[in-house]
Amino acid sequence: MSEMSEHPRWYTVVLKPQLTDPEGRPEHGSPLREARVEATGDLGASGYPRYVGSGIQADIDPATGAVEAITVDGDELPLGYVAQVRDGGSEAGGDTLGPEGFDLGTSPLSDDPPADQGGSGGAGAHRA
Repeated sequence: MSEMSEHPRWYTVVLKPQLTDPEGRPEHGSPLREARVEATGDLGASGYPRYVGSGIQADIDPATGAVEAITVDGDELPLGYVAQVRDGGSEAGGDTLGPEGFDLGTSPLSDDPPADQGGSGGAGAHRA
């Protein structure tokens, strides 16, 4: 896990189908959904900062921008989809949160998400 320093207050997360090209290499299609997610100040079950917004709850590694855990409308990311942080000027922003903005006193394994957000599940790997 990355060092708890300063983290962006928001990211833009995109959901894409994971397709393959004619040679069978992974190729991500156009985004099917994107959402701006805001820092909650908590750590998710993955141990990374949790971000929520527009029905998406994601644990994002601020050092790499990788989506480490995600739920979409309270469910796991559907098979065949990938979640990524969008590259470019709008990938992350706002003021940053220092380590005092996160609740480090609770175990990530006992972190109960809000009832309307669901649990952590699925995974993303790369920046869009």
